[in-house]
Amino acid sequence: MDNLAKTSELHSPQKYGTEEFGRLKTAILHQPLNSLKIINQGNHNQWLFDQVPDVDRFLEEHQRYTDLLRSLVVDVIELSDYVFRNKWLMNQLPNLVYMHDSSVITKHGAILSKMTFKARENEAIIVKKALSNLGIPIFSQFKEQDQFEGCLILSPKTLFIANTERHSKQTIMRFIPKALTIFEEVIYVEIPQHRRFMHPDTIFNRVSNHLAIVYLPAFLRSLLITRTNKTVIDDFTSFMKSRDIELVNINDSEQQSWGCTFVPLEQNVMIHYDIAFNNRTKNTLRNKGVDLIEFHPEALLAGGGSLRCLTLRVLRE
Repeated sequence: MDNLAKTSELHSPQKYGTEEFGRLKTAILHQPLNSLKIINQGNHNQWLFDQVPDVDRFLEEHQRYTDLLRSLVVDVIELSDYVFRNKWLMNQLPNLVYMHDSSVITKHGAILSKMTFKARENEAIIVKKALSNLGIPIFSQFKEQDQFEGCLILSPKTLFIANTERHSKQTIMRFIPKALTIFEEVIYVEIPQHRRFMHPDTIFNRVSNHLAIVYLPAFLRSLLITRTNKTVIDDFTSFMKSRDIELVNINDSEQQSWGCTFVPLEQNVMIHYDIAFNNRTKNTLRNKGVDLIEFHPEALLAGGGSLRCLTLRVLRE
């Protein structure tokens, strides 16, 4: 990209905001052309990968997913196109491919994550600069001692935060008052501190305004927090039903196969691994009018992430 092109794009800020559950219009992905090559049998655990990736196949599957999104008329932005410096650093960050983990995009700007593990601590440098070059401001950025890897926007009114193994309760409680300046309420959930529950969307994800996928055994304690009150949610299913939201509870095996971590394309349309749900759950969803766009992973599984993990959603209609 020449300087003229850079200047032109920087003067045309990207539209952003994912509070409304309309059709997905824009997403950022990152093709890890060089960084995966640093992973080997001796260090894959250090880099948080479940196994050493087959680089060529990983990149092929990633490109196939990118092509799928584009065929569904999603504008896919390649991260590296908006990183004009520090490209060398990108080549040292294999987990940067999991763009969803890095931030959540609201209409007020990005909630930039503070990664827990050293392997991911420099990702914020790249993501922050790329968002700036796209014209997307930072709404919230955490301090050095903090741990906060993501939250879920349920609606323009409601934010969902889970205290996962990659969050700290202290960080969450300091963040909630800031979150309540742009949201009316926060649903806060305490869950088991295990890798399988590493992010909030491993236990909950919305399919539409009235339907969500959930793994209820992980909900140990839940609170509804507003600017003036904290209320214990005794029964999460009944609480959501009172808001006209039906829950489809998946089983243990489905949760460990990324059952909750799909990409909602629009109301009642999801893009997901074809291995995530059993036939019973697939039939249940189809009977509720849900359209499953399935993708078969093989090499992508090495990193222990889902299609949602790869996808930083920037704009919904």
